[in-house]
Amino acid sequence: MLTSRQKLILKAIIELYVKDAQPVGSKALTQLPYLNFSSATLRYDMAQLEELGYLEKTHTSSGRIPSELGYRYYVEHLVTRDQDVLESFPLIDEIFLKNKMAREKTIEEAINLLSELTNYAALAVGPSGQSAKIKKIDFIPLSEDEAVILIVTDQGHVQHQSITIPEDGDIEGVRKVIKTLDDLLKNRNIIEASEILKNAFAKSQIESFMAYQEQIIDSFIDAFSKFAEENFYLSGVTNIFEQPEFHSAAHIKNFVDMLDRRELLKFIGQEDGLSIRFGSDLRLIPMENCTVISVPYRINEEEHGTIAVVGPTRMQYNKVIPLVEYIASNLGKLYKK
Repeated sequence: MLTSRQKLILKAIIELYVKDAQPVGSKALTQLPYLNFSSATLRYDMAQLEELGYLEKTHTSSGRIPSELGYRYYVEHLVTRDQDVLESFPLIDEIFLKNKMAREKTIEEAINLLSELTNYAALAVGPSGQSAKIKKIDFIPLSEDEAVILIVTDQGHVQHQSITIPEDGDIEGVRKVIKTLDDLLKNRNIIEASEILKNAFAKSQIESFMAYQEQIIDSFIDAFSKFAEENFYLSGVTNIFEQPEFHSAAHIKNFVDMLDRRELLKFIGQEDGLSIRFGSDLRLIPMENCTVISVPYRINEEEHGTIAVVGPTRMQYNKVIPLVEYIASNLGKLYKK
């Protein structure tokens, strides 16, 4: 068990190292007004913390750096929320007050802002839309041979699908088909709508309008399959590459490949409340010396999502934690509107 003085010293070393990425020696600690101890006392406690596994000594400096165990103790017992972060909350509120914005766009903007405020990578996993009910199906002609189909659900999801109108078709014919499908599928959930489209009944209803109904049906089925997928949002990956921990091209490539394969998703959103996972927890080579901070948000008993920040283990936990918690709480409210 650490003494009160050792806790103060460990907290100070971690926060100095997070700020400067330089090993911390006793001289730097003596300059902190709340550590009114002699250099000899500080050196003794630093040696004790190293022996206990909370600090590590580098080969190039007499100073110490935090170990993963040290960071773990810090986030579990010592970290305090940075009150200056509250100044950023109005920027977050502004995004969620845009009631006319599609929910996907709101999440995207929130994640972009989170990566900007933290200077790390931010990601969100939204719920799949398969249980949502269709509120409206619309049609926007772009030219004589191109159009976009819009599908809006009661949960605010908006999915769009581009279609090409053949030479033997016409805009008005497509418009009639969309109106028929809107009447047929309104208030059906995505799973039901997909099944209805696949059966002969729906096809027979639109055969009277045009001969190329298969393309329209296939476009809708493709759009519905996208609803069934989890919505994944990612922003600010290049922020991480500016950190000294990412000094090699191979590390950067492995990290990007890991994100492309979405390997991180199996490690986040598994717990209720705040979760902080370090490199050894994740067992992914590209995540060595990295940490994921995540908070889930719940929509109903069956559907939930997760918001997370990915960065170096040398992370500003006191700043990131309240930002992630605040955005997650707003996302939960967003889906309940």
